[in-house]
Amino acid sequence: MKKNNTAEVPNWLEQAFPQIHYLLLALDGDDTANRWLADNSHGVSLFKRALSGDKQALAGLENGHGVELDDLFEVIENDDLTGLLQERRPELRLLFLAVKGDEAAAGQLRRKKAAFARVVPSLRKIHDEFQARSQNGDPSIEGGTAADVGCLIGEMHLAQAEYEKAIEAFTRAIETRASADLYEGRARAYRGMAERDEDAARLLRQLPR
Repeated sequence: MKKNNTAEVPNWLEQAFPQIHYLLLALDGDDTANRWLADNSHGVSLFKRALSGDKQALAGLENGHGVELDDLFEVIENDDLTGLLQERRPELRLLFLAVKGDEAAAGQLRRKKAAFARVVPSLRKIHDEFQARSQNGDPSIEGGTAADVGCLIGEMHLAQAEYEKAIEAFTRAIETRASADLYEGRARAYRGMAERDEDAARLLRQLPR
C-alpha cells in the first residue's frame, strides 16, 4: 500500500540516483519501490528493511561485508542530495551524517528517531571499510558513479538555468573523475551564465539616464 505524502519526490531524482529515489518512496510505504530495491539494490533494500524494524535485515547489515553494501554507501556519500534530504527526510540526513562519524548528528538522531539510531554502529564499521577501499583505489568501487551522478545533477541545473549550481556540480564531478562530457557541461554552464550577464548589461544600457 502506498501512503500519501505531500513532499513529492522530484522527477529528476529517479534518473540521477534511482537508489535514493526508490528508498524515499519505500520509506513512505510504496510497495513497488520496495520491490525495485529488492531486485536492483541489495544494500539499500537491506538498509530500508532494517530501518523498518526487520531484525533479520539488521543482522544482515551487522554481518555484511563492505563490497555487498557499496550501493548503500554510494548513497550515503552523495553530498549533492543534502538539501533534498533535509527538506524531505531530515532524520535520514542525520543518519547518513552519523554513519560518517558525526557525533552531534548521532546524538540528535537518538533523540528524534531511535529506530534509525540503532543501525548506526553496524554501518559505521562497514562504512570505514568502504572508505579505505575507495581511497586505496580498490577496483570493486565504481569510481565513475559519483561523477556520473554529478553530471546528471549538473544537467538538471542547466535545464533550470541555475548556472552557478551547475558549475559547482560539474566541478565536483570533474574532481572525482574527469571526462569530456563533464568539461563540456561546465563550459555550457559558463556560456549560459555569460549570456545571462550580457542580457542584463544590455537592459541596463537601455535604461534612461
